[in-house]
Amino acid sequence: MPARLIALRGPVAAALAVVWVVWGSTYVAMRVGVRTLPPLTLSGVRFLAAGLLLYGWCACQRRRRPGVWPAANLREWRAGAILGLALPAAGTGGATWAEQELPAGTAALLLASIPLWLVLLSRIADAERITRRAAAGLVLGLTGVAVLVNPFSGGAPDLAASLVALGGAFTWGCGSVYAKRAPHPAQPLLGSSMQLICAGVALSAAGAAGGEFGRMHAGSLLGAGGLALGYLTVFGSLVAYTSYEWLIRHAPAHLAGTYAFVNPVVAVLLGWALLGEHLGSRVVLASAVIVAGVAFIVLPVRRP
Repeated sequence: MPARLIALRGPVAAALAVVWVVWGSTYVAMRVGVRTLPPLTLSGVRFLAAGLLLYGWCACQRRRRPGVWPAANLREWRAGAILGLALPAAGTGGATWAEQELPAGTAALLLASIPLWLVLLSRIADAERITRRAAAGLVLGLTGVAVLVNPFSGGAPDLAASLVALGGAFTWGCGSVYAKRAPHPAQPLLGSSMQLICAGVALSAAGAAGGEFGRMHAGSLLGAGGLALGYLTVFGSLVAYTSYEWLIRHAPAHLAGTYAFVNPVVAVLLGWALLGEHLGSRVVLASAVIVAGVAFIVLPVRRP
């Protein structure tokens, strides 16, 4: 292990714990939130509030250190809008909408397919070679998804909601491939704040167009829905996201990527423990197969 990573072992472990547990728990918070709040508006307010707070913090940092980081230009804002629509808006916003019908654990398992789409899309867009290990992970992951959403067997989750969640995972993969070549601001977290702002504006506009504002009332914000919104904004979008941003700069990529197969396990267990979601043999089997497939893709091969 490199000396630099040994020195950061404590902070890395803390950041990993935040990303694993908090991001996994957001699926439970979204499930609670959509019981009383309309899904697009819930996600829009969450992302817009978090994005504006993060953008304000970045602006304060630029004022304290003038000349170190330039403000974002038009090309970077355009890329931020594309990534905001593809990642938080379609990916997380789609999962939030789907959780009107899906259990939290099922939504998390479907979003765990993101690395599978990323491998396939990287092959198509960048001609990246798919190794045997990655191919095995793809087969396992897609098999697990098929087991989970098979509409021809009894007790399958809602098909339309499952397709929306899978579509969000696919769009997240598309955005991740685009992010490799997109222009990004030099200042850390500025690009993330721009993506969150653009996602928040788009989802709020979609919610308004769909008549969701008429379904909002003060009582919803004073109960469990308001608590879920606050948790998603502060912990899901600010604390966990900034922890992940720090993690990918200070830890190996495969270590940061472990969230992809830990989050669904956390979501399934918390959904069962806190919301009483059914933990049947289908969910257990699909969880094991999907997590194994994602682990094959994310974890590095140990070489002698």
